[in-house]
Amino acid sequence: MTNGPLDNGQPNPGPPPVTVLEGRLARKLNNALTMTFRAGPGDPIGQAVQSGADGAGSKLGILFGFKNGGPGVHVYTPAQGAPIHVASRELEPTVLTREDGTVVATVERGDVSVARTPDGAEVLRWMDDPDGGKTLEAFRIAVVAPDGELVARLNVIRTVAGWSLGRDVVETAIWWGHAGQPMKLPLLGTSAQVLRPLSPLEHEVLVASCVDLAIGMRPYSASTR
Repeated sequence: MTNGPLDNGQPNPGPPPVTVLEGRLARKLNNALTMTFRAGPGDPIGQAVQSGADGAGSKLGILFGFKNGGPGVHVYTPAQGAPIHVASRELEPTVLTREDGTVVATVERGDVSVARTPDGAEVLRWMDDPDGGKTLEAFRIAVVAPDGELVARLNVIRTVAGWSLGRDVVETAIWWGHAGQPMKLPLLGTSAQVLRPLSPLEHEVLVASCVDLAIGMRPYSASTR
């Protein structure tokens, strides 16, 4: 796993190695959606927050719980490293940027979604899981590398039972005591079973896709369209 620079010029330790990456949706006091990510039973590795929305009507919609996710510039702040802004847009690619506006990657969404760096290099792609893209519990997505290697199995959780999907591939269920409760939310979150170490860029792009799917409610596969 390579390291990338932080704004202060010091080496970036990079994201921790993970076998499971779970992001759980909740709400702030102003009703904006939040998404807390963990890669184990310890402290969170980061949190995403729904865009404050543009215009008084949109802000009121969030405040009164009418605007449950959707387009906007949602922000993921890792425990280590720089924030990523996830611009979820209608009928246009999702754009991932740094705080200074530097583009990290762009995701062209469709039945098969593809993330590319500004120079056009492919980072990851998403598609329906070959074993079925939709169940009552979750939308199931395969995340693959440019060479076709399966990198992760990503579940977009629809019901509490969905959190148990894929637990047979890991040694420890990282959410002991956190079964989750039904909430007035569009979805419950995401859970990714990561099958190999990720580069810092792959990690950022994978997390951003989880934010885009669960808070932005953008489709990344045929079943989520």
